[in-house]
Amino acid sequence: MSNKIGRIHEKKGDSAHMGADITGRAAQYFVAALTVAICMIVPLYAKDGYNQIGNAKFEIYRVIMMAGCPIILVLATACTIFEIKANEKIKISVTDGFVAAYLLLTCVSVISGGYYEDALWGYYGWNMGLMSQISFVLLYFLLSRFGRYYRLMIMVFCGTAVVVYWIGILHRLMIDPIGFYDGLEYFQKAQFLSTLGQASWYGSFLTVTLPMGIGVFLYARNRVWRVLGCIYTIIGFCTLVTQNSDSAYFGLAGAMLLFFLLSAGERETMCRFTGVLTLLFASGKLMYFLVRMNPNPELEADFVTKIMWTSDVTLALFLICLMLTILLYMIGRKESQMKYPTALMCRMRVIVAITAAVAIAAAVVLIVLQTRGILPGRVSDRLADISYFNWNDSWGNGRGRIWRFSVKVFSEEKWWHKLFGIGPDCFSSYLNTYYSAEEALLWGEKQLTNAHNEWLNILINAGIMGAAAYLGIYVTAIRSFMQNHRQDILLAGIAAACVSYMCYNFFCYQQVLCTPFIFILMGIGEYIVRKKSESR
Repeated sequence: MSNKIGRIHEKKGDSAHMGADITGRAAQYFVAALTVAICMIVPLYAKDGYNQIGNAKFEIYRVIMMAGCPIILVLATACTIFEIKANEKIKISVTDGFVAAYLLLTCVSVISGGYYEDALWGYYGWNMGLMSQISFVLLYFLLSRFGRYYRLMIMVFCGTAVVVYWIGILHRLMIDPIGFYDGLEYFQKAQFLSTLGQASWYGSFLTVTLPMGIGVFLYARNRVWRVLGCIYTIIGFCTLVTQNSDSAYFGLAGAMLLFFLLSAGERETMCRFTGVLTLLFASGKLMYFLVRMNPNPELEADFVTKIMWTSDVTLALFLICLMLTILLYMIGRKESQMKYPTALMCRMRVIVAITAAVAIAAAVVLIVLQTRGILPGRVSDRLADISYFNWNDSWGNGRGRIWRFSVKVFSEEKWWHKLFGIGPDCFSSYLNTYYSAEEALLWGEKQLTNAHNEWLNILINAGIMGAAAYLGIYVTAIRSFMQNHRQDILLAGIAAACVSYMCYNFFCYQQVLCTPFIFILMGIGEYIVRKKSESR
């Protein structure tokens, strides 16, 4: 009798395993199709050139998600049920927990704020409401469980990025292969790029996509992939030094710091890293030469762009990086008597990390002292020519006033708003309720839609609890990807993309051209880590 019962249970287990396998494979195919559609269509799609291009891209993103997600969710749910019946363990990582907590707390923020209708889809033009936040979380969990074809997804994503980059380069050279510049004035052409629209949105896409190619170039063992990664990096750098947003350089700096920390311990990867820096500084000089051949009279280069184009400092850095690359290459030759100082470079990683932290802290202190007029006259006069060291309402293209006002809003919120927020993308709704007169006094007829700093914006919209969960997603994901980056060449690039996104969006905000993609990348990274750990 017991043998019969055992055989019955065994048959049930076999059928459950078979069901999980069938539904799981189907979910993998649909997830791959959904991700490919988002990565290929959203960056390239435009309904009427640059007219309402942000709304057009969100609408196509929403259509793709609403078309694909119901089928995928049914398959994913069925697969999970079969796995439970088969007594398979459902593994939940720390990052999974933070993502789930963020979604839960975002829902709580809707109740806390009370702007139910506004919170559903968010402010028109930005559309980062509850439904968008749900879609980001869904993308993460679907890809972290069913991202089997992640290499195909990344190839499509990077291939699309190259198309976007190339059009952006041509636009800066006043060549318009897609007809988006037809009827635009010169000052408008200076503001809009490629198939993405305004330069800030272009920069956000760039900071998420560019680290992927750099990561492949640094860590790929296959020569073909290294060459492809190198070409991708060169094209990315050429558009970086012409897109004219200083924030993008800040994002890239964060990514490059992480790459240095991962590369310094090995000669070969360090040689490629210095090669990447060489390409960066060379790209600045090359594109300055090309832009001058057919310039836009209304294009005024930002602070960092001017340095990349014309400064002797970047020329010196180019020569230094070139010589270091050659030196590291020579060390690796068989006949070389020199050895790579592994122990020294490992200590150098710590020094560089500390130096970066001190530099950021020093910059903040200098800004405060310069703004308050405490610095000595000679030092103050030199810093006066650098706008970033002079904090005022116009600092960072008006971000000084926006940040000051946003901090004031948060400090005056009720305690439950401080804790749980006012609802996703409800910043403008809250201002209209409590600060309409002050907002009109500061910005006239214009509406302040967000804090122009994602972290400050999340703090206001989702509260301290939601902001802590959101930060936890990135911190734990980056830590996991860095620890496992030797298992797959893509993990280093994904970790760097996360850092780059965090740095860039200190000056920007969630939107459809960056936030869905970073959740896609984090989901893929989590899938890689999960599968590698299961195979050990």
